[in-house]
Amino acid sequence: MNKITFMAFAFFVLTSCQSDSTTEIPAGVISRDSMVKIMADVHIAEARIQISDIRNSNPALKNTYIQEVLRRAGTDTARFNFSFKYYSGNPEVFASMYEEVIVEISKKQAKH
Repeated sequence: MNKITFMAFAFFVLTSCQSDSTTEIPAGVISRDSMVKIMADVHIAEARIQISDIRNSNPALKNTYIQEVLRRAGTDTARFNFSFKYYSGNPEVFASMYEEVIVEISKKQAKH
């Protein structure tokens, strides 16, 4: 959990330039709620990869895991990356999204 908190803080610091929060969301950007869930699932997939040390046995398998997360969410890498770039361009929104990501991961963790 500390790693996720650190990542959220790091994203906030790295993207701390001001952005107009009243800007309309561009077409093609994944909704905030869906993006939070996808980001949580991506972090969970990455954690599973690290735990099982898949990255050393087959580097392409990481991509397969992430692609499966995106497929289940009904999106693809290009749209996810486009949405990620949009949200990370607004540090206040992105920081609050990462707080929601942490809550989402905690909920999933409590179920297991």
